[in-house]
Amino acid sequence: MTGKGFSLPEVLVVMALVGVLAVLLLANFLSARQLAEERVALAYAQNILKAAWAHLSEDQRAAPVEGDCADGYTAGAYSVPDPGPGVASCQVTWTGQLFRVEVRSRSGRSFTLP
Repeated sequence: MTGKGFSLPEVLVVMALVGVLAVLLLANFLSARQLAEERVALAYAQNILKAAWAHLSEDQRAAPVEGDCADGYTAGAYSVPDPGPGVASCQVTWTGQLFRVEVRSRSGRSFTLP
């Protein structure tokens, strides 16, 4: 008499394959998330730099806007909204000739522009 259904070895093999696929999928998901956070931080730094330069180019007598930019940045009529949770810290400094934007993503990678 032949039983209907799967044998124990067949079930174990399928469970092992599903486990391996789940581990691979999780690893790819985590690396994609880290890469996305880094891209958010880099794009945010670029937007801050553009807003700062646009403000100065509009009015050369205007004072450069420096300081913490982790919660958004405003320079004259130009503003960059809060970047969300992808950015851990942000700082804008003026060296006398150019702006320097330092941003750290939540995943820990730092970017300095220019």
